[in-house]
Amino acid sequence: MDLIMPPALKPWFSSDIPESRQLDIGFALFEFPRFEDLIDFQMGYRWHGITQAREPTWDDNWLVLASSYGDPLIYHLKDEHILFARHGACGWKPNLLFTDLAQMSRCFNALAALISDAGDALFDDDDNIQPNYVELIKAKIVNHVGLEQGNQIVEQLEIMAY
Repeated sequence: MDLIMPPALKPWFSSDIPESRQLDIGFALFEFPRFEDLIDFQMGYRWHGITQAREPTWDDNWLVLASSYGDPLIYHLKDEHILFARHGACGWKPNLLFTDLAQMSRCFNALAALISDAGDALFDDDDNIQPNYVELIKAKIVNHVGLEQGNQIVEQLEIMAY
């Protein structure tokens, strides 16, 4: 397999990811592998899940850090940006979410704390996130990354009231 893990990721995986290996940010539940399993976690993205053949549409600089129901959170190996893509979209066309791991960690951990603190009050009777919490989630994102980038994140993660 043609992938070398950046050594700088190991401490991040050890310190910034909860022991459960999951971050619930309300509109997405991101599941992170252990650092030791990161190469295998690329299966289905970088390599075909059955044949293990290299996926031709997958960029050599992309490394899947986590996924939410198959939608990958991607670390760009060259510029260290964090990208996000939807699976099943006729090829991979990831969009920028965060400028780096630290920015993503601060934002996602703040969202995870908000979700955890909300408890059952987060959802309405139809299991949709309450509109007031949708607005709080949006505000937290914008607070961490600014208005323009925050709006892009909200759009990419489809954060809206239902």
